[in-house]
Amino acid sequence: MSDLFDHGRSNRGWISVLPAAAVVAIFLLEIETPNIRVTPSLLTILLAISAIYLSPRAVVWWAVILFVPVVLTMLLIPNNGVHETPVFVALRSTAYLAVGWIAVALSRYRQDSIRKLEGLLSLFDSLKNPIVVSDIDGNIKFANRACCELLGRSAREVTDVNFFSVFTQPEQRGKSIEHYLKMFDLQPDRNATLTVSVPAGPVGRGLEATCTVLQWDSRKFLVTQLG
Repeated sequence: MSDLFDHGRSNRGWISVLPAAAVVAIFLLEIETPNIRVTPSLLTILLAISAIYLSPRAVVWWAVILFVPVVLTMLLIPNNGVHETPVFVALRSTAYLAVGWIAVALSRYRQDSIRKLEGLLSLFDSLKNPIVVSDIDGNIKFANRACCELLGRSAREVTDVNFFSVFTQPEQRGKSIEHYLKMFDLQPDRNATLTVSVPAGPVGRGLEATCTVLQWDSRKFLVTQLG
């Protein structure tokens, strides 16, 4: 099943090892810059960025692991020849923990959003009517099983293909694009019709499709029901 938020998925195993590589790079930078302490700041930034890619459990795991070098660096490595005061170490550690808490919350929110979206797409996939979801650029982000059967293609072959290359005859593409873009001005609770061309023999056949705008965060998608 297609994921509309593919850039934010947390199930890619290779992403979970990136913090380790980043830590090594930061330590090497620390060695090369003896007069400037960079580890606490960069590790805090790394923890904040991890919320975009990692699951909440992984964010917690890395927050605990990275907390050790953050504190030890401030305690053991002088900053331009001067050791930090306990008050500064406590304040910097508190800021790190606050960032970690926010990162976990953001990661949990992102994961919940993905689960809700996947549940919605599962519902679309079970419908008997052909359904296709596309963005404002015309890129198909999801096509349910009935739509794939209608087109004679697999879900992988349909996903990320341009809507107009699948459902529009070349000579009608300009008018179809103009009509398609107007669909995105619809209110979320309103429907409109869009004429599409479904491949059938050398020419294809026209169908009246019902369109609805689906807004997810700041992005809009067009849900098109064929037939």
